[in-house]
Amino acid sequence: MDINNNTWKIKTLLAISGTAFLFLILSTSRTAIYGCIITMLLWYIFLFRSSITSETVKSLINPVYAVSGLLFCIVLGNNFYNIWVTSEKIQALSDFIGYEPKTVGLICTIIEIIVSTPIVAICLSFFVSTFIADFKNIKHKDTCTSNQSKSIPMKKAFLIMTAVYTLGISAILRANFNYLDDMGRVTGGYKGWTNFSRFLTEALSSFIHMDNYLTDVSPLPQLIAVLLLALSGILILYIVYERTDFSVWELIALIPLGLNPYFLECISYKYDAPYIALSILSSVIPLLYKKKNAITYIAISIIGTVAVCTTYQAASGIYPMLVILLMLRMWNNKDSLKKIGNFCLQSIIGYELGIIFFHITIMIPVKTYVSNSLIGMKDLIPGIFNHLKIYYSYVTGDFKTFWLVLIIVMVIGFIWTTACSTKQHIYLSIPIALSALLFMGLLCFGMYPALSAPLFAPRAMYGFGVFITFLGITIMERQKNIPFKTIASILSWTFFVFSFTYGNALYRQKEYTDFRINLLIQDLNDMEIFSSNQPVTVQISGTIGQAPVIKNMPQNYQMLNRLVPSTFQGKWAWGEAGFYRYYNLKNVIADSSVDLTTYNLPVLEEKMYHTIKGQDNYILVELK
Repeated sequence: MDINNNTWKIKTLLAISGTAFLFLILSTSRTAIYGCIITMLLWYIFLFRSSITSETVKSLINPVYAVSGLLFCIVLGNNFYNIWVTSEKIQALSDFIGYEPKTVGLICTIIEIIVSTPIVAICLSFFVSTFIADFKNIKHKDTCTSNQSKSIPMKKAFLIMTAVYTLGISAILRANFNYLDDMGRVTGGYKGWTNFSRFLTEALSSFIHMDNYLTDVSPLPQLIAVLLLALSGILILYIVYERTDFSVWELIALIPLGLNPYFLECISYKYDAPYIALSILSSVIPLLYKKKNAITYIAISIIGTVAVCTTYQAASGIYPMLVILLMLRMWNNKDSLKKIGNFCLQSIIGYELGIIFFHITIMIPVKTYVSNSLIGMKDLIPGIFNHLKIYYSYVTGDFKTFWLVLIIVMVIGFIWTTACSTKQHIYLSIPIALSALLFMGLLCFGMYPALSAPLFAPRAMYGFGVFITFLGITIMERQKNIPFKTIASILSWTFFVFSFTYGNALYRQKEYTDFRINLLIQDLNDMEIFSSNQPVTVQISGTIGQAPVIKNMPQNYQMLNRLVPSTFQGKWAWGEAGFYRYYNLKNVIADSSVDLTTYNLPVLEEKMYHTIKGQDNYILVELK
């Protein structure tokens, strides 16, 4: 009787803690609150009908995970406070109890953090201890079967990949380039990720920068991103191969994961890089539990999917691609169709529930240069295929012909390797492998093709680099596969070399931009109009384009044209930020209420790199 009573109390505490955590990550919209209520009811039903006992929960209590859970809740609590302190609900509550909204918001945040910590700590303890137990079992099997002279253990493999990725982005780090949004964050210290529902990014940024004002702490965020990438890569090998040691060939296959041209743009962001890398890790972690019971696997799949959606949604295709790859391997090994079907069904349920939960309780609708609303049902299928066509037109346009040839050969190698290693009929394995490739190719851009206005920038397409990585790790596993292994290695080396080309291009672009801005400032400084204390409206038109060094490169480097932005140009926030915000220009103001390009202003100075026009206190600079 006492045991049952204790179990009931424990479940009640878990129910309260889980509810508090839901509110900790909730947005303020009415739809979110309704979604939270539904989630709470489902949580209560599951919890009180489950076989969890007080002894089970007590076995999971660990001081390390308690502290970790508290720290994580504090990080999320910072977001909770910033979101809710200005809301009408907190305002109404403060009016009722007679305290300031900030005080009420702080009290609510502290309560949320304290009450949420137990469920987070228990979940951390359960999932980490489960992974460690599985890892030890697999490692024990490996010590009995692996050839130690030719294999690299996971810890050493992690260090190797960390070194490779760090060396690969060293030219980017040397360039110290403020990439697009970085231009504003360096001078303003703002976050701004909640506009795209990236709440986990918003929360973790305060922890990494140790302040709500985000100073430039590069290259720390990019180095953190490297660690997360290396960990993601090693875990992918661990999940796919189901062993804890790997060959040099297999590590080479991981190079495109972090150094593919599309992810190079992600790593160029001084502020965003670690959270984009975290989106990859969040996609991979659920598959560590693929052999556990359905509840455990579905639960961690939901958590992982929500983490992806609240860090960087472009990674939303990685989890489904990895599931397809694992299903192919299960079929190759003659696992039963029931086992494969159960794995597929559980993966779909976990993924879809995560997407639905994010959509209802967390996502903020946005319509800017991109939109997170789906295409209407009537046009959904043709809309998706039209967007996929655009994505792949960028791939074929961005990648050099040589790169595309290597990828095509790797596709052939993937099919060949699958056919040669199958326990099924070889002629049946070929269409199955082709089907797997087709579905992975359709899913590599995640949910973006289904959006009414998707993002086509390189940073949104790094799922294609993950697709290439999956080709490589499949090819590299088979020992007698030297020709295809060589091709995959050449592509990895090509991407590795290109990362230096790109990093140095950023450096040259920065040099050229500084030169052009300084030249303009010197010419403006010599003008009499700026010697008075009267404010002068200065507008920029035209663009400097890319540095001559980049323009002089072979035309088949279309990838660089997409990756290297024009950093000084008019009528674009990030093209003007360096000029207006970085030099403390005396009496110069930016006024977007008037468009000076529509006026016939007289030419004041004609220079080699720009033309200065103006009248009264209005100056128009036309860049050449």
